[in-house]
Amino acid sequence: MAATRVDALAVAVGSSHAMTTRTAALDHALIAKLRDAVGVPLVLHGSSGVPDEELVRAAAGGIVKINIGTALNVAFTSAVRAHLAGDGVVTDPRAYLSLGRAAMADTVAHFLRLLASPGG
Repeated sequence: MAATRVDALAVAVGSSHAMTTRTAALDHALIAKLRDAVGVPLVLHGSSGVPDEELVRAAAGGIVKINIGTALNVAFTSAVRAHLAGDGVVTDPRAYLSLGRAAMADTVAHFLRLLASPGG
C-alpha cells in the first residue's frame, strides 16, 4: 500500500455503524481475502452489532481494530436511564453519571477479555 500511504483499511464485511443489536453475520471468507490482498491492518466498524463468537473469529481471521463505540454508548445510556427511572427526583448528575461510566468500563472489560482470549 505504499502508493496510497494507507495505514489501515476499514472494510465492509457484514456490520454497519450504530448497530444496537448484536445480530451481524460477518463474511469471514471476504475478511481472509482482504487480509491476504491489501497488506495493511483491517478495521471493523460496527463491531457493536457483532456477536462475541463472530468478533473472536474476525480477530483470528485478520481484523486488528475493532470499534465498539455504540456498545459503549448503549451501556452508558442504559445505566443512566435505569437510575433516572428509579429515582424521579434526582437532580445531581454525579449520582448517575458515575453509573454510566462504570457500565462503559464493564463493557470495555468484556471486550478486552473476549479478544485477549486464545481464540481472539
